[in-house]
Amino acid sequence: MDKWLNHPTALKIISLVIGILMWAVVHFDSEKTPSTVATLTETRDIDGVQIKPIGMDDKNYALRLLDPEEVHLTVRGSRSDLLIASHNNDYQVTVDLSKAAEGRMVLPVKVSLPRGLELIEARPSSVTVVLERLLTKEFEVQIHAEGTPGKGYKLGQPLVKPNGRVHVTLPEDEMSQVAFVGGTVSVDGEEETVGDKKMKLVALDKDGNELTDAVISPSVVEVEIPITKPFKKLPLQVGFTGSLPEGLAISEFKQSVDAITVYGPQDALDKVEFYDGLTIDLSQLKQSGTMKLDIKPGQDIATVDPATVTFDYTIVPAQTKLLPKLPVTLIGLSDGLKAQITLPEDAHVDASISGAGNMLAQVGAKDVQLVADLSGLGPGTHVVPVEMHLPRFIDQTPGSPLSISVTISDGTTTPAGVTDSEGAGTPDGSLPTDGQPAADPNADGGSDPTSDGGATSNNGKSSDDPVNTEQPGTDAGTHENQETQPDNNPANGNP
Repeated sequence: MDKWLNHPTALKIISLVIGILMWAVVHFDSEKTPSTVATLTETRDIDGVQIKPIGMDDKNYALRLLDPEEVHLTVRGSRSDLLIASHNNDYQVTVDLSKAAEGRMVLPVKVSLPRGLELIEARPSSVTVVLERLLTKEFEVQIHAEGTPGKGYKLGQPLVKPNGRVHVTLPEDEMSQVAFVGGTVSVDGEEETVGDKKMKLVALDKDGNELTDAVISPSVVEVEIPITKPFKKLPLQVGFTGSLPEGLAISEFKQSVDAITVYGPQDALDKVEFYDGLTIDLSQLKQSGTMKLDIKPGQDIATVDPATVTFDYTIVPAQTKLLPKLPVTLIGLSDGLKAQITLPEDAHVDASISGAGNMLAQVGAKDVQLVADLSGLGPGTHVVPVEMHLPRFIDQTPGSPLSISVTISDGTTTPAGVTDSEGAGTPDGSLPTDGQPAADPNADGGSDPTSDGGATSNNGKSSDDPVNTEQPGTDAGTHENQETQPDNNPANGNP
């Protein structure tokens, strides 16, 4: 047996038999006829294949209509190839618009199939397209600020970079619908300027609907929205303390600004009417010069402008000036009491003031106020100091304090040293005013140094009033005569 199998002819016969058996296994099916087994291709319908426009000049035209937008395909191929191309997106259907012009036209579709498949039919085989020419128009960018800034802060004018205008491209029939080109930026709670914020632009119609076909160039811009603080302009009031060294006076004083601008919440600004936060110590000034002072914001005030004020001042030797016959104003008298100035007799005093010569030349009696405070004083005779209210940089001459003698009564009795005919003043305790009659203390041709006739002899007029000179040998209305009269009136506090 082994010898037979090793024979070449036997091996050839065995190989032939095995080959025939293998062919039979592959090509024969007991359940099918030979003609059915030999059929290897199939036909299939593909629905809803999207048509893709290509080649359109989208800078000058817009596709307004593509009808229909899908096609139905019938294809043929082997089962295996059809299985591989199982998805619709494996089938490509295009319409070439590279040669299309403005208006309506019908163009054929082109079908590209997966490998191994054959197109039987495309329904429809052509589509209707409408192209419309595009328009480009320039628009100003509008910024919509969303939200509310921090308390009391306000929005400034938005700034768009690189510039505030952009170009919008749209079909002609949509261009007229553009009502807004811009974007929205949130400023809610902001207290500082919103800067370098990128914003995408959109085109909206009058109803706020976005025009999705709009092509905006540039489509993204940078926006800066100033957040401004409310401000208020305030007068600048400079305070002074101390005094210049004795013998010196300020002849000129200039400041760089008379008002400042303060910034802050509106409720804080409403509470201030002026700025008085600067004080200059005059005792530190020895000679002419310049100084700078910083202006510090007050409570709830954010910033001030300017932040620094410059002062130029000139210091010169002081001079003196005598202002004669100044009236004295009485204040602070309790209700129900009357007061009468008994010394000086004419109820006027001479005041000596000092300052720079140019300043003194501008000061008159109307610029100086003398005040005696009677607060807390009861009936009787009192020596009361007189306070001088003077213009800026004018001082009372050192070593020349002023005082008066005042007699206070309860209103039912006549003050000591004052006769009924002379009167004790007006019902409210003040001195007679211009136009009020007063008894003439020198009606008998003489002068009584112990009487108060001088208190009303000038009818309460100031130093500018005429002085009675009709009495020979007397000059009771002058300062010199007051100094030489006998001081024997107990009302002035002397024995």
